[in-house]
Amino acid sequence: MTGGRGTKDAVKASTTGGDGGESPDPGRDLCLSILREAPDGFVILDRENRYRYINPAFTRITGYSREDLPDVSTWFECAYPNPAYRQKVYEIRQELFSGGCDSMVVTIVRKDGRVRDIEVRRTPINDDFELLTVRDVTEQTLIEESLQQTQSELTTVIDSFPDLFLRLNADGTILDIKAGRLVERPMITRAQLGRRLQDLLPPGVSKAFVGAMQEAFRTNTCTTPIEFECRARGETCYYEIRVVPLYDTHLMAIIRDITERKRAEEELHSCRAHLEEVVAERTAELRQANEQLEHLLYCIEVTERRAAERWLERSVEKGTIGADEPETVRITTDEMGTIIIADLTAEDLTGFSRDELVGKAIWSLFSGGDPGETLSHEVLEGGRSADCSEGVVLVRKDGSKEAVRITAEPIKSAEGFVIGMICTLRKA
Repeated sequence: MTGGRGTKDAVKASTTGGDGGESPDPGRDLCLSILREAPDGFVILDRENRYRYINPAFTRITGYSREDLPDVSTWFECAYPNPAYRQKVYEIRQELFSGGCDSMVVTIVRKDGRVRDIEVRRTPINDDFELLTVRDVTEQTLIEESLQQTQSELTTVIDSFPDLFLRLNADGTILDIKAGRLVERPMITRAQLGRRLQDLLPPGVSKAFVGAMQEAFRTNTCTTPIEFECRARGETCYYEIRVVPLYDTHLMAIIRDITERKRAEEELHSCRAHLEEVVAERTAELRQANEQLEHLLYCIEVTERRAAERWLERSVEKGTIGADEPETVRITTDEMGTIIIADLTAEDLTGFSRDELVGKAIWSLFSGGDPGETLSHEVLEGGRSADCSEGVVLVRKDGSKEAVRITAEPIKSAEGFVIGMICTLRKA
């Protein structure tokens, strides 16, 4: 309504109840019909802020009729029972009526006690009246709040990821860019809006990216990541890109900087390669040690056989082959005279367990007769067999002593070097 004469007459008629009976003015009847049938609420105020007309839609929206609201003060008391909020609405209304804004959205309490959100717009009618258009926007407000909440949640999610999100149209043109707060080196910036993303990717990746876009359209699912590298600020950076279909023919390209992950993988690969080298070296050392042990056992076996043959020859010469022989103990040492093998009978003779014997110097078991000198110089250094029988005493673990005879044979390697000896102990 712009204040034409027909409108002004309609306002006067509506305020005096002149809309019934035979109407001399068809224009006035049309205006009144529009006011009555409109889905929005219409309120006409005069200069004294008295309600001169309220249409049925206003009553349907607010629950109040013209009889309930003689003036604006009564409306404020009913619709805004909270004094603090009432004052706030009053200030907004002053701004609306002074022309500072076109509309205002406020929350009212209906006559039945329900709370609704309404939008109020003001239209002056000449200098005598004000037309207020009232619309219920409760559902719209709820939808807007829900959208704002969803947008806030999505923004929080985006900010929590180290990704670059690019909205694209069907041909790959960049329409919008959103970077998470964790993005340190954005590969694409807002300065490149309007360009095709495939034109900004390295040549070898562009074709794969176009294929990913086609796959996203075809399957309507997120594509597998495409990894690539490029130079930035003098260093090689690694990225992965995946494509997600959006509404209509739009796409979302998600780019993530995976430089740190790639470097960690390279470091892990390097460590694994080094570990494999160490394992190979240790395996070779273990194989060599096993070979040396096998060789040592072979030499011990040969030496023991030679010692047995020598004992047999001596027994035949002495004619004692059939006589009872005292119990014998065999102890094997390395080239330093340290015990490395002791048989079970050594535990009975010495009182030490085999674990206790291993690691001891063999001459530490004896006193008298200086067997250490003979075993060291004659057998280990000279590589000759030797017998120690005069005054050799075995000191047991419990301190008791036993006179013994020692026969020692050197253990030689294939090259002829002495690598240990076998000592045979017998009670004297």
